[in-house]
Amino acid sequence: MIKRQTTINRIFKLAGIGLHTGREVTMEFLPRREFGIAFVFNGNLIPARYDMVADTRLSTQVAANGASVATIEHLMAAFYFSGITNCIVYIDGPEVPIMDGSAWEFYHELWRAGIYEFPESGVYLKVQRPVEVKHNDAYVRVKPLNTLDITMTIEFRPPVGRQRKRVMDVENAISIINSRTFVLHEEIEAIKKAGLAKGGSLDNAVVIGGDSIVNPQGLRYKKELVNHKILDLIGDFYTCGYRLLGRVEAHKTGHYLNNMFLKEVFSDPANYAIY
Repeated sequence: MIKRQTTINRIFKLAGIGLHTGREVTMEFLPRREFGIAFVFNGNLIPARYDMVADTRLSTQVAANGASVATIEHLMAAFYFSGITNCIVYIDGPEVPIMDGSAWEFYHELWRAGIYEFPESGVYLKVQRPVEVKHNDAYVRVKPLNTLDITMTIEFRPPVGRQRKRVMDVENAISIINSRTFVLHEEIEAIKKAGLAKGGSLDNAVVIGGDSIVNPQGLRYKKELVNHKILDLIGDFYTCGYRLLGRVEAHKTGHYLNNMFLKEVFSDPANYAIY
């Protein structure tokens, strides 16, 4: 567990295709002395923070000064798993590249860059009392705990069905980092008609067919799909700017509800403590 603010030890670049835009995107990662993760796009500084979230349809998008960067959740999860609290990401497109659909390539490059530790602390947010948000039958509830303990439940049509996963040793959960985004086959046409998923393919997403997984190689893990929902939640939660501590129970959650939860937490200072 990290105890102080950190940044990357060297500058590096990553390039890939945007899932929704289909555009080639290059990102340059630079060390940062100021606290927090932020993007720079078209000369605009865009903090990767929950109160800068502008859109949560199919991804998490942050915006400032008329500029925006979408699909930040997998990269944010990689920052969490890498133990990086401070970083500037220069990006030449409006969307973080999807890479292989998981957070693995981001995590690997951040790990290779190494960590530089600052003397300042204040990297943890501990939930001090139960906080819950709901939307229809979906919910996120968090109770006080000295570590991060996540239980996620998802429900989709067969062959997925109902899946449940609990992760107690979150910081070392490699199977979470390496689990890919997924989509139901019948949803693809509607998503593309909406002008999204232009860069989607079997190389960066799991496609769920009528009775089986369409990808020739199948799943990486038996519970890869619920794993990925945990990955999304970790990435979205890291937009609070801190490493959250608490016992999390999440059911059928998504980017909208994850963001709503953070807004609820910060709505009352008695809900949390920073240290």
